[in-house]
Amino acid sequence: MTKPKTKTESYDLQWSFVPRIATDHLGSLKYSTTSKAIRELVANSFDAGATVVDVDVHLNQLGTPESITVADDGQGISPEALRDRFIRIGVEPKSGSEGSLLGRLGVGRLAVYRIGTVSDWTSASKSKEGFTRISFTLKSDERNNLSVKQEFTKTSVPLGTTINVFNLLDKDAERLSPGRISNDLLSHFCSFLLGHPQKIIRVQGQALDVGGMIERRESETIPASEHISEEANMEHLMLKSVVDQSRFQQMLFSAKGLTVHSFQPEDVFSSQYMGIVECPYLDSIVTSNREMLIEMDDGFVRLRDEAVARMARFGQRFEVMKKESFIERARREPYYPYRIISNDPVTGVEQAIYDVVLEKLNENVNVDNLTRRQQEVVFRLLKRSLENEDLLEVLKEVAKLSDEDIEKFRKVLEHTTLESIIKLSSEVTNRLVFLEILHKLVYGEESKHLKERSQLHKIIDSHCWVFGPQFHLATSDRSFREIIRKHRTKAGLPDISDDQLLSVVGIEDIPDLFLAASRDFPTHPKHHHVLVEIKAPTVTLARKEVDQIRRYAETILDSHEFDKDSTRWDLFLVSSRISTQVERDRTQKDKRHGCLWEWDSMTVWAFKWSEIITTAQESMQLVKDHLARKSQELAVSDYLRENFPEVLKSLNALSNPSQNASASKQGDVL
Repeated sequence: MTKPKTKTESYDLQWSFVPRIATDHLGSLKYSTTSKAIRELVANSFDAGATVVDVDVHLNQLGTPESITVADDGQGISPEALRDRFIRIGVEPKSGSEGSLLGRLGVGRLAVYRIGTVSDWTSASKSKEGFTRISFTLKSDERNNLSVKQEFTKTSVPLGTTINVFNLLDKDAERLSPGRISNDLLSHFCSFLLGHPQKIIRVQGQALDVGGMIERRESETIPASEHISEEANMEHLMLKSVVDQSRFQQMLFSAKGLTVHSFQPEDVFSSQYMGIVECPYLDSIVTSNREMLIEMDDGFVRLRDEAVARMARFGQRFEVMKKESFIERARREPYYPYRIISNDPVTGVEQAIYDVVLEKLNENVNVDNLTRRQQEVVFRLLKRSLENEDLLEVLKEVAKLSDEDIEKFRKVLEHTTLESIIKLSSEVTNRLVFLEILHKLVYGEESKHLKERSQLHKIIDSHCWVFGPQFHLATSDRSFREIIRKHRTKAGLPDISDDQLLSVVGIEDIPDLFLAASRDFPTHPKHHHVLVEIKAPTVTLARKEVDQIRRYAETILDSHEFDKDSTRWDLFLVSSRISTQVERDRTQKDKRHGCLWEWDSMTVWAFKWSEIITTAQESMQLVKDHLARKSQELAVSDYLRENFPEVLKSLNALSNPSQNASASKQGDVL
């Protein structure tokens, strides 16, 4: 049987592509959103040398997006580029330009097919002979031919390309909103715009101001290693406002200025942080079309993990820097209560606590971003809270401190009784200031016009401690009728009827002040009361005034309505000047200075205001000196520096005399 002959031949086939490869696979199907397609056109504009790229969304009368325009001021599309490059799909970058171009695959212009089915193109370019303007239309259903209109002129025309896209594929107004497009372009071109501040992208005429968003910026290099194939640059950005995570993720990975991938770390130290990592290795992922699988790439995963670790370390540095910078700025403000540095240990401890609490407030309510007027209110209220309120309540309710921080402050207070020291120190300071003012009132020019009942009496009402810190005001400007009732209540005696009071001699007399001890005395007598008769500074204490205080004494001594067994009385007669006769009475031999009469349960005194004020000042100074010694013993600031070093680090520097002088010049203490 004869075998059939085998026929062999060879021939060449040329690749052929149907037009839908361009319109569908490299156009409408390549980009998941209209925004991503728009950013491809923007990248092409920058590759064409544009400085400004405008993106505008045009709405119809119903408010629905009708068309989108992308316009630039680049070099335009020349007739030669149109024939040799534009109509060739997948054209390679120009020789020598690979490192500078944002486009990589030569198909970016086909992104218009994802935006809409029809696009009108107009482009002006310059040649040696003059200027050429070309225009044409791309339609997704007309894939074979490109009809071009070309005009030549020697008259100068603005260069650049404008693309108007119609028959939009994405009719959802929200997805095509200018805000959404702005966010996408900002995220994608963030690194590029930071590196090229002269480049501008505008959406609806509003420039994407990346630089204006940044409060602080710091760069570092991630070196190549056995785990990271190529060196990378990392930018740490602190933005002026919170990052909206529904629109931006807080870590961007970019190549050649364009974001390749974004990532949201789990534990970001601040909602205002954004990290940008730029690495040539990421460009290789894009050019090999592996963007969708980037999180499966071992090289990227190692780079990402290193970036997250460096973000955490930056966060630690930033928190220290932020605390230092805030508290240093705060100390320069005119309403900061410790502008002039004091050598008083109590004041030093109080300032340490104040600074720490102020910083904690800033962490939780952002005091730094308040207006100056609002800051002034906060600064003053905080000072008042340290003096008058429960510090732990302020920290818990206002500063919203963590349980750990609250416990730190609790240990400070329990270990040092700091809250009591601060309150008492402030009160002592206020009292010393009041005594200086009182001296001016009763001996200065004002004394000539100061009235006893309507002015001086009311001033002393709220400062009865000048007659002894243990006393509080029981009655003011009331008759003996009310004094007896108050006294009997404090002594635990039954109330008395009006008829019984009628028999008391002097019942209608009205002493200025009736003071009582605020707590029981540990030894006999159990109760200690004081009556004070104040005279205007213009009144000299003479026989008439002495007879008045003697009458008050006899009312108490002769009346059975007063407790005689467990109560001690002191009666004070006070004015600015004393007559010669009364001066002899109160300076008798074998009597205490100021004493007019003394009995078993009562002493009657005559004093000048200067003597009352001096005694009170000496008492307050003793307390102040004791608090200073106590503060030094407790060494509170050491504990605070151990637990809050970032805030108190500069307190020693502030104690430098040269800096003190500088601080004093900056403003007065308020």
